Amino acid sequence: MESSRTVVQRVTAQLLGSHAYSLPLCMRVQYEPTDPYVVRAAFFPHSDQPVEWVLGRDLVAGLLDCPAGLTVQ
Repeated sequence: MESSRTVVQRVTAQLLGSHAYSLPLCMRVQYEPTDPYVVRAAFFPHSDQPVEWVLGRDLVAGLLDCPAGLTVQ
């Protein structure tokens, strides 16, 4: 049973393969007060079985103000 303070948000993101190619990707982001230093992200790439990542909360906070990733030229 989830705590009433657990935050779960489903969103559609864009997976960028190159400047000309992107793919919509459904994901679920979850924060639980019982594990306050991480954010869990579940990606659903064309199936019901998610690919789950556990991200440091500071890393996620740092990504809110700037783009991240590699630029292919």
